[in-house]
Amino acid sequence: MFYQSRELLSFDGKKQYLDVTHLLQCFLHTQELSADIVFRTMDPNFPTLLGVYFKESLLPDFSLCLYKGRGAMTVKRGGAVKLLYGGEAICDGEPHLLSFRGRKDAVRLFVDGELIAEDTVNGTWCEFGYVGFVTVGRGTRADEYTYFKGDILSIRLSRKQEPLPAWERKKPLYRYPLFNKGLAGCENYRIPSILTVGDVTIATADARMEAPGDNPNHILRAVRISEDSGKTWSQTHLFCDYGGSGRDDGAAAIDGSLLYDRETDTVFMLFSHTSRGIGAFQASVDNGFDKEGRRCLWDREGKEYIRESDGRVFTLSGGETGYRTGAYGKLYFAGEEVGSICHGEDRIFRQADTSFLQLICSTDHGKTWSDPMELNPQVKASWMRFVGAGPGTGIQIQEGPCKGRLVYPVYFMNENRVASSGAIYSDDHGKSWHMGASVNDGRVLEGTPIRARTVTEKKADLGECQITELPGGKLRIFLRNLYGPHTLSAYSEDGGESWTGFHETTLADPRCQSHVLRVKHQGRDVWLFSNPANSEGRVQGVVRASFDGGETWPASRLVEPGEFGYSCLTRLPDGQIGLLYEGRDIDLRFVKFPLEWILEGNP
Repeated sequence: MFYQSRELLSFDGKKQYLDVTHLLQCFLHTQELSADIVFRTMDPNFPTLLGVYFKESLLPDFSLCLYKGRGAMTVKRGGAVKLLYGGEAICDGEPHLLSFRGRKDAVRLFVDGELIAEDTVNGTWCEFGYVGFVTVGRGTRADEYTYFKGDILSIRLSRKQEPLPAWERKKPLYRYPLFNKGLAGCENYRIPSILTVGDVTIATADARMEAPGDNPNHILRAVRISEDSGKTWSQTHLFCDYGGSGRDDGAAAIDGSLLYDRETDTVFMLFSHTSRGIGAFQASVDNGFDKEGRRCLWDREGKEYIRESDGRVFTLSGGETGYRTGAYGKLYFAGEEVGSICHGEDRIFRQADTSFLQLICSTDHGKTWSDPMELNPQVKASWMRFVGAGPGTGIQIQEGPCKGRLVYPVYFMNENRVASSGAIYSDDHGKSWHMGASVNDGRVLEGTPIRARTVTEKKADLGECQITELPGGKLRIFLRNLYGPHTLSAYSEDGGESWTGFHETTLADPRCQSHVLRVKHQGRDVWLFSNPANSEGRVQGVVRASFDGGETWPASRLVEPGEFGYSCLTRLPDGQIGLLYEGRDIDLRFVKFPLEWILEGNP
């Protein structure tokens, strides 16, 4: 052993570090190395615990560090630095043991006594060059020094293969990979929505079949169901397939959002459909329907047609063409499939190159779903490009003059590609829908009132959003902030028809969707809010609790210290809280915990 320290070393994350360059020769002249570092940190970025560096470069020959909160090491290989990492994130403020074992044939990395990464070696455990210094608590990123923020409780370095120190691992929350890469043959899943209906919990996500990424892409709806509060889940059901393949020719059903009508026992799912080559920024200014609510189609020469509600295609003068379309865009002639109106480079007919807001419903708690209902004729103005769901969930108002109303948070783009947020609502249990005013309508931006239809300033962008109900039926909307470090918010006194009181909250926002859920606890209203509680990146997933409608958040828990993107909360049949979120490597993970655990947490 050539170095051992049990002294508590605290680092402020600014410019504080420990220079141990006197150990340099010990690293250069050993064929084997054992390193054990006990530390604690809340830093999810790329903090370095121990680094050995080139004299003329900021790149390390060797380092022990964290990558996206996970245990990591860098070792020099063939003149380049190789990053190895694995396991769960360990930037949770609790003590953890990071151990390295290097020899001539292999390097291995352990966290809390468990192997998380290894690599075979031919020659020596690290190919040191002309080395100049050794530091504790200082690293590099983008050719700049970075500094560790947290405590190092002990360090042990040895020139031989030491036994791993005894370590009692803290049992983490169990995270179930509900939608993960490769499941049901799908390349990638994103955008979670989860909802509990009686004894059933329904989860849905985008199934991005052949390639990751937003639309343009081939995206289906994926659903899994649990009937035991998330202990077990059904097989994955893939549906709403508009056809095509991949990024080049795939059509999409993107950004699903669930809502439950308690009065009719009906579950709704809202999503946005786009054709081949069309995403939010490619969508044209159009709603895709004529004044009578019939879908507009065009042939290869640009001649316009209309499709009746039964699928038959007619000329504008009313002449029959013999063609018919199905619920998901397939085109038929004389009963035979001859193509699609939403994918294929040389389509006989194509629909408008815009986005279509669509709604499906289930009367058996998510087991089967209806064909899509077209909402564009009712809610999409002719000046809008893209229109999409929150995403997350919608609500049914429980109190006040709008009691029973179904409300979905939505957002849309104008012809200037500036996004605005608001709500669509239904007072007849989903038979008809209306678009309310946007949060941007009448909002004062830098001293000037703006309107969603005409605004050109990108700083006005309001995108993904979620709505909750306050006592008496008042609504509050939480909005992703594209140009600031905190979530935005506003209020509605008329069930989502208009919005006032626009303001910036104190909730950290790294330009990411969030979710809000209202539940009852011991006769008291509690609002839960989930998002990445880090204004610099999608990490550190936190669930917060409020007793005053989100004005203050006196309790919180760090649920996921590492990667954390979009999320959705639900109250499970057993009374616990379920959270579905985009976690490590964008797998959608399900975790559950007692509500009391959140309420007893520190802010």
